[in-house]
Amino acid sequence: MTYIKYLIAIFIAAFFLTSCQTNKGISKKNSIPETEPVSNATSKTGKTKEPEPRIVSASFVAVGDNLIHLPIYKQAETRAKTSDSETKAKNSPNYIFSNAYKELLPFVNNADFAFINQETLVAPSFEPSTYPRFCSPREVGDFIVESGFNMISIANNHMLDKDEAGLRDSLNYWKTKEQIVVSGGFFDKDDMNTVRIIEKNNIKLGFVAFTSSLNGLSLNAKSSLKIGTTEDEAQIKKMIKAAKEKSDLVVVSAHWGEEYKTTPNKNQIEMAQKLADWGADIIIGTHPHVLQTIEELRAKDGRLVLVAYSLGNFISSQNEGQRVIGGLLTMTLEKNLDTGDAQFSNVSLIPLITNYGNGFSEISVYPITAYTPEQARLHGVKRYSSNFNYNYILKHTQDIIPAKYLILPETFLTKSSLRYQIWIMR
Repeated sequence: MTYIKYLIAIFIAAFFLTSCQTNKGISKKNSIPETEPVSNATSKTGKTKEPEPRIVSASFVAVGDNLIHLPIYKQAETRAKTSDSETKAKNSPNYIFSNAYKELLPFVNNADFAFINQETLVAPSFEPSTYPRFCSPREVGDFIVESGFNMISIANNHMLDKDEAGLRDSLNYWKTKEQIVVSGGFFDKDDMNTVRIIEKNNIKLGFVAFTSSLNGLSLNAKSSLKIGTTEDEAQIKKMIKAAKEKSDLVVVSAHWGEEYKTTPNKNQIEMAQKLADWGADIIIGTHPHVLQTIEELRAKDGRLVLVAYSLGNFISSQNEGQRVIGGLLTMTLEKNLDTGDAQFSNVSLIPLITNYGNGFSEISVYPITAYTPEQARLHGVKRYSSNFNYNYILKHTQDIIPAKYLILPETFLTKSSLRYQIWIMR
């Protein structure tokens, strides 16, 4: 386990160091000294060299559904009650969620941009509740923001679980958080038409989120609140185009598809192409609670657009093998400061496993690179999915995610080392 964690440290360092360098692909020995003006650099023939393009980059990570069932928040409550005073001083007083996510925190802490779908409503004025009408303690929101998530979708089928009052309370809660962008629910039409922009390392991301389902619930016709839904494609198109005008890349969160289906349906595929044509650059799918494939589409203007149809659950206490397997999407974003062109590269998906014991005890999420066959053998999900084991995880992810994106233990060192070597060459 110690060796695996050492490899994880190498991967994280390699990924994020790669993401923060400039002058991509330029060896240090051939670069122009910082003290010498570019205009004075000459080749051996005496001709003035063309100035190197000014490239900036940033790291981007994304996870799926943060689905806070009763066992998760009850365990967090127990930790808060039994923790010592020093621990309490560093965490929220009523719930401590950090233990459940500690294996993933380095990936998020070190990212420039980090996306999450907050599947359950965070509405502090309401008591915590579980399926089918969710509401999570404010400490859930506090924790994910403190962890480094700064692009938060609240567009999902549970956003009206506490009706209009719950959504309004949630919007007021998120409004108190700084240096993040939240999309999917809005105070009014003007708020809905206000472009969500987040900037890191001179790269601006526009952010739009929508859902295809509200579980049959709806806002009162007289309500000022607004929700991004597929019932109003014209509004989604308008939001994406507005974001495109003010950003370098547009990230769209799409809560769509069929629950527990590992293959995108026709509606998802058709909608993905529309989103690409409207201006989306990165499309992150949520809602199915299981992994779905990743592919690149060609937009009508010629851009390559990345679509991760579903990242599955980030964490949950669901009770089927495929539902405890999600994904951590990672990539590098790059921008040419001279031309303004921006792109994504180095796209990878690391499988995530929500692990728990009998009776959903000690729920926590692990990257596959830190997960062992013994943990899989003892997983509480075996009570419901008897065929669940370590090989099940490997086969499941290999069947769904294209090999060029997938990070598994046997490819982990090779792929992470390659990125490290690329960085060393700079």
